[in-house]
Order: sequence, then C-alpha cells, then structure tokens
Amino acid sequence: MVNGKNKKQTYDVIVVGGGHAGCEAASAAARMGAQTLMVTTSLDTIGLLACSPSFGGPGRGHLLREIDSLGALMPFVIDRTAIHFRHSGKDSPKWAPFAICDRLHYHRLLKNEIENIKNLTITQDTVADISKNKKSWNLLSVAGQRFTAKTLVIAAGTFLKGRTKQNNASQKAGRNNEVSADALAKSLKGLGLKLGAFRTGTSPTAIIPETGFKEFDKQFFEKKPRYCSFVKPEKEPEQTETFKTFTGSKLLILLKDQQADKERGPRYCPSLIDKLQRFPEKKRHPVFIQPEGLDRREWFLNGLSMDLDNEIQQQIVGLVAGLEGAKIVRYGYSVSYYFLQESQLFETMECRENEGLFFAGQVTGSNGYEEAAATGIMAGINAALKACNKEAVQISSETSYMGVLARDLATKKLGEPYRMLLSRATNAHELRCDNADIRMMGVSGRLKLIDRKRLAQVKAKKVRIEEAVTGKTVSGLTPEDKREIATIRKIENYGLKSTNVKKLNEMAIPRTLDYSKIDVSKEAREKLNRFRPVTIEEAIRLNIPENTVKALALYLQRKAGQRENVSRETKK
Repeated sequence: MVNGKNKKQTYDVIVVGGGHAGCEAASAAARMGAQTLMVTTSLDTIGLLACSPSFGGPGRGHLLREIDSLGALMPFVIDRTAIHFRHSGKDSPKWAPFAICDRLHYHRLLKNEIENIKNLTITQDTVADISKNKKSWNLLSVAGQRFTAKTLVIAAGTFLKGRTKQNNASQKAGRNNEVSADALAKSLKGLGLKLGAFRTGTSPTAIIPETGFKEFDKQFFEKKPRYCSFVKPEKEPEQTETFKTFTGSKLLILLKDQQADKERGPRYCPSLIDKLQRFPEKKRHPVFIQPEGLDRREWFLNGLSMDLDNEIQQQIVGLVAGLEGAKIVRYGYSVSYYFLQESQLFETMECRENEGLFFAGQVTGSNGYEEAAATGIMAGINAALKACNKEAVQISSETSYMGVLARDLATKKLGEPYRMLLSRATNAHELRCDNADIRMMGVSGRLKLIDRKRLAQVKAKKVRIEEAVTGKTVSGLTPEDKREIATIRKIENYGLKSTNVKKLNEMAIPRTLDYSKIDVSKEAREKLNRFRPVTIEEAIRLNIPENTVKALALYLQRKAGQRENVSRETKK
C-alpha cells in the first residue's frame, strides 16, 4: 500500500459504506486475508441502528443464524447488547430468535469489533467518483484521496441520492440526516446501471410518563433466552419488558385526508399512512413500545413510522392509548433513495455488466438490518475471492435463506423493498435455525470463515444428531440437539412426495375455503383470497411459493380423508 498526498492507496477490496452491509462485507473480505479498506462518511455512525432497535423473527432470525455460521459480526453483537429476547414459533421448525438491543451499546460494540479486525483499514471520507480500468477500480474522494482496488463493494444504504422528509421539509440526506451520496449515484449511472427509487421511514421516539404504562399490554422476555448466535455470550444478559398498545378511531379521522408518497415503501414495515390506505377495514393498528436502552428514558414507538408535520406527529402520539402524556423527543422521518433495478446482479452479488463491482444492502433492493448483513457477507466473500482470482461462491437457495435472498434479488422485479419471509423458500421446514450451522458448514469450513475449534464442534453436532435420529443412544446431547432431533422425527413424513403430479394439479379447491386455517404466509393468503383459484394448478399459476402449494394440497387431502371417514361411519 502506497501512502502520500494525492497518491493512490492500493487495496485488494474497497467497501463503500459503514452500515450493516458495509461492516459485514469489510469483515468477511478482511477475514479471508484480503487487504481491505472501508470508506464511510462518518466513523461515529458505523453500524448505527437508524430505525427499530429490534432484530430477528421468522425469516430474518433464520438469516441471523446463517450469517453467524459464516462468522458474521451482527448476531454476536446482538447477543451481547440485547435487553429483551423473545421467540417466535416456540419449538416448531419455524422457531426464530427475536431481540431488542440497547441502541448505543450495539453501535459502540460493533464499531469496536470493526476497528480490531486484521487486514482492515477504515477511513472517514465521502466517495465522489468511481471508474474502472483494465485491472482495477479507482476511487476519488471529496477530500481528494485516491484509492485503487481489484474489487469494489458498494454498500451505500439509503444514501444513494438520499432525500429525507420531515416536518414538511425535504433535504439531500440519507438516514439520520447524514450527507447524501449524489456524486456516487451519478458515477453508477455513468457505468450504465439502471437505478430506481424506494422509500423507507422510521418512527418517533418519546419520553412516556409512568402513568401511561398502566394502559399498555406487557410483553415478557424469555428467562432462558435462545440466542441469535451459536456462540453464546459469556454472561446472561440483563433484560427488561416491552409493551404493546393500539391506535384508535380518532387517529383515523385525523389522518383521513393524508396522501402516501409516490415511492413504494416496505410492505412489511409500512408507514402509518400506508397502513391506513392498504388496510381501510382495520379500525386500529398495533404500536410496540420498545426501550432505547436500560439507562435511557426514550422509547421507540414501533408502528408509527411517519414523516408528517411535527405538530401533527405529536397529535398522533397523543391519540394512542397510554401515550396521551408522551412527549416526542425525536420526530419520525422518511428517506427516499436509489436502488439497483432487477437483472443487474449475479447471485454472488457481483454486477453483471461491470466485473469486480459488487453491491450489498439496501442498494440491492433489500430492506432490513438482517438482509443488509447477509448481502454484505456474500459480497465481501466474493469480492475477496475475485481479488485473488478464485472462483466465486454461490450459496444455494435449496440449503439456505441466504441463497433464497440472493436468487430473488438477482432475478425478481421488485415493486417494493425486499424482506426475507419463510414463504419465499420452497423447503422452509428443512431450513431451520437450529441446523443453520450444519447447513452452512460446507462454505464456512472451505473458506475458513470460522476457526478450527468451532468447525469441529459443528461436525460433532451433526454426527450426534444423525446417530440419535437413527435410534442410537448418544450421550452429551444439548437442548438444541434435542430440539433438532425431535423436529427431524416430526417432519420425516411431511410433504406430498407420493402424490401423483397430474392428480395434484387437478385437485379441486372449494370456493368457500377458509385460508386462515392453513399454515401459509400472510402474503400467500391474501393472494389466494383475492383470486380464489378452483384447482391446485390454478394456484400454482398465481406464482405462490411451492411450500404454500404443498400446504394447501395437504390440507385438502386431510379434509377429504376426514369426510371419507365420516361417510363410512354414517353408513355403518
């Protein structure tokens, strides 16, 4: 690496951005031995939790376990800064961890981890221009620094021509009102990339009087938490309760004439205005009261994402049960930003038309901390491999949610920011949180993303479970092993493998079928209710996930079997 004023500083991999995608990309590349540079506009906001302080849940919690199996930072940091653990799915194959973190503690610990990674250099600056010559990528910063690298990862988050809106005022900025990356957006367009615009937003935080908590529903934490990482923290975390309340009819009246912004926001984390327009039949919506930290009085009002006039925001909060006396201290805002439109990425996160250029995070069209981290680690791994002329790794959609995420971002036209859902996998019952380390072992072991001791532990776990499932007596089984063994036995006969395909396609679906009784995703249920297919073949043509079709066919088969049994009993 050459140092000196206006001289080019040379690296194997350069990562642009210090959010969750940038952190994981830089960490992965450096851990693989690549001399890596991370360029970020502000060192003080590395890994900042710009929206909710919560992580995980179905789909996203599965991503956490998978990236942890590749040595990611995020799950490790979550478990050591969490102040509330709660699980979804209990002991079913859909179980996933959920955690709420101390916002400042999370940021500080992640920054500390990043600062101590071998082969990784960090600099505070803003990229003004990128260009490509035959063998490398060249970067010029606003401060006049020049960098060159064999491969480049763009993890610009919401800063790519970011525009925030708050209190009826717009400005050139990304999340947290930091500097917008307009020059970088112009450079990417100059490379021939097609960019679209998405929107996301965040809720206000408020100080709530003690009397307000009496009206909330308590949400209790798990006394024996099941963590986001397979590497358990050294000591049990101190936890606190969270709360839940609801909006009411007065709020609907106040907001009846408000219009949503033209850019599409995330379907599964919509703004308050989007919710009122998408679900006009609902008279109330949940609001989750989440702590900012154990030693702070601020509470994040999850579910009230908005960018309205400050006075109206305060009125809205005052109309929510239990928040009548709450005072907003940080107002909600929205941010619109550029993202990479469809069919411009390989599943390795490399750009199809610009060799050696990788993308990660919200610029790929994804939405959420976990999706950002997953695309980041994939981009970082493949950028490092490319830098040393090694073959890229493509993580399979059959064996991981990371693979599903990569496949969808590379191939699907996105009408809204992409969120990881269980229903997006065709074999969700096989992609469990408890076996994520086993499923990812091939990649993590081959690329040495985890140390030998941890890899040996995963291999031993795999052997223990396989032997126990076949009926052998195995000693030293952990609670996690026992859950996995029980789950494997439970679902061994699940599915429709013996069903004749033609017969399956012709299976009739009653027009009056109650889809709420079938274990399918909310998105699939909405589509089935809207189109009301009359056969399984018609349902398949709606482009719903394969596991949804299986669940629907299995339900119909069981109902048919029950009717047949009743008929036989009646004849007797």
